[in-house]
Amino acid sequence: MPNQLPASIQLTTAATAGIEPEAPVIMGHGLQVRPWDGDLLLQMSAWGERGFPFSAFDMGFLKEPARMAEFTGWLGRDDRHLHLAAIEADRVVGRVSVNFRDPAGIYIWGVHVPPEYEGRGVCTRMLQALLGWLDTRDCGELVLSVNSFAHGARRIYERLGFAPVETRWQFDPALDADLRRLPPGQHGPVEGHVRFSLGRWEVRTFLMRRPAPGRK
Repeated sequence: MPNQLPASIQLTTAATAGIEPEAPVIMGHGLQVRPWDGDLLLQMSAWGERGFPFSAFDMGFLKEPARMAEFTGWLGRDDRHLHLAAIEADRVVGRVSVNFRDPAGIYIWGVHVPPEYEGRGVCTRMLQALLGWLDTRDCGELVLSVNSFAHGARRIYERLGFAPVETRWQFDPALDADLRRLPPGQHGPVEGHVRFSLGRWEVRTFLMRRPAPGRK
């Protein structure tokens, strides 16, 4: 039985993130970028999945009613993040989230375009729209991180003005679970980018920063 989630449900607003009195609808670069609602989540649950090593981004778990309920419950309690979907021709083609209370700064994360919408510049256009909106609100320096094996994502971020400032080893539960299922020596695209430390797998990540407009 398919999930039934009211499209009118308000999951996250810019007000809860403390930046705007109303949830934004960002128009630009051929996209509408706006906060998640029930209808958008149902569309995301039907996206194609990438699997290893990008399992953490897959949204297919939302097909399960219990998982959908758990996820929307968390979203309803979340007061730190703004969760946005990119829409093109009435289809959800990407997603991105912003943490306005991260110790590192205004932190962009969860940047994802499903495989069926690859090759159309969705990731770049979605981020251009978001960055433009943040810049008009004087949000200052922006921060994100990228796994060292995600070469394509890093190139996009660099073109948009982000530069690596720090290398870290991070625990990614989804990647750790994937690596535990793989035989030793068969880590494919993440070989050389992961390490086993203190009983778990960690991935090398680059912290990247983008200065506020007019600053270096």
